[in-house]
Amino acid sequence: MRNILLLLLLSFSFLTNSEAQDTITVEKIWKDYRFLSKRIPGFNFMQDGRHYTRLIKNSIKQFDLTTGSEVNTLLDGNELKGQSGFIGKIDSYHFNEDESIIILESDKESIYRRSSQAYFHIYDRTDKKLTSVRAGDKIMYATLSPDATKIAYVWQNNLYYRDLDSGETYPITTDGVTNKIINGSADWVYEEEFSFAQAFFWSADSQTVAYYKFDETAVPEFTMTKFNNELYPEYVTFKYPKVGEKNAIVSIHTYNLSGKKHRTYDLGKDTDIYIPRIKWTNSSEQLMIYKMNRHQNELELILADTKSGSTKSLLKETSKYYIDITDDIRFLKNDKQFIWSSEKSGYNHLYLYGLNGKQEAQLTHGDYDVTSFYGVDEKNKMIFYQAAAKSSLQREVYR
Repeated sequence: MRNILLLLLLSFSFLTNSEAQDTITVEKIWKDYRFLSKRIPGFNFMQDGRHYTRLIKNSIKQFDLTTGSEVNTLLDGNELKGQSGFIGKIDSYHFNEDESIIILESDKESIYRRSSQAYFHIYDRTDKKLTSVRAGDKIMYATLSPDATKIAYVWQNNLYYRDLDSGETYPITTDGVTNKIINGSADWVYEEEFSFAQAFFWSADSQTVAYYKFDETAVPEFTMTKFNNELYPEYVTFKYPKVGEKNAIVSIHTYNLSGKKHRTYDLGKDTDIYIPRIKWTNSSEQLMIYKMNRHQNELELILADTKSGSTKSLLKETSKYYIDITDDIRFLKNDKQFIWSSEKSGYNHLYLYGLNGKQEAQLTHGDYDVTSFYGVDEKNKMIFYQAAAKSSLQREVYR
């Protein structure tokens, strides 16, 4: 007891001295970010398993994993200024699968918590050529197809794709209207409730795009005052459903590029629902759709056949209180099974299911939660995951 009292006195003394040295104010917290925790900027690990890249002083630098030493400059943003309308500053970047192409994002502008728009450029590392995805316009979520021959994006509430070989741009949707119809981008509710903003996804064969459509027509509008440190404020009006008000009506669609064919999937008569995730299986003809009630305690997995347009219910889960939506699902290479994360036992565990909806095995067991699912080694029939098996205060990695 004596030691505990001594520790409390020392802690109080430390806090008192710290406050005297640096008084806490709102400005210091939110304007100067003086108390923001220090972080190491993100690492982009390369496919060779030997190197990683980082954006440093507007250049993409390559480092050796074993030594930490810089070995190369892959791209200097300053040298590209003026090419294809590039402003010269790289906000972020990512590679395609074989790292032959770099997607550059510049002059990024936040919209809500996760959504943003920016200028996007494609840099071909082979021919050293820089190309604007959409010249002169800020767009959203520019995403390469898996074969890197096309890039899809959202502009003014519509979904487009650009053929990189021909340079031609094609609309996937044409009915997008501000504060009415959104294609390929999440509305405010989905950004907050389900933590995603991009709402379109390429199939593995690069021939089909699956996307969300949000019909906000009946959603009430809210006007927000933005002062911007100016004499006169700016008024921004957007669709914002408060508790009990109407949400957007959400539907799921696919567009096949070669056949120029749209499909809409039947998810039942009730439109007051959530669709917190859609996921392509390894097949480019099957799309998994998560359907949830508005109370968020009933979840149904629906498998859509993108070739025929048919749907079938695979499994349903219910909770007395709430079902947490995660990205812990993996489709196996045999196109017949998937691994699913569920709290149905009272703890979060991993299960093996067939694509017929039948549970084949429970993969993890015990009075603890699996807190992250890292992946599958199918050859050696192993899974890798994180769990709080020993204590809720710590995490361990298991296989």
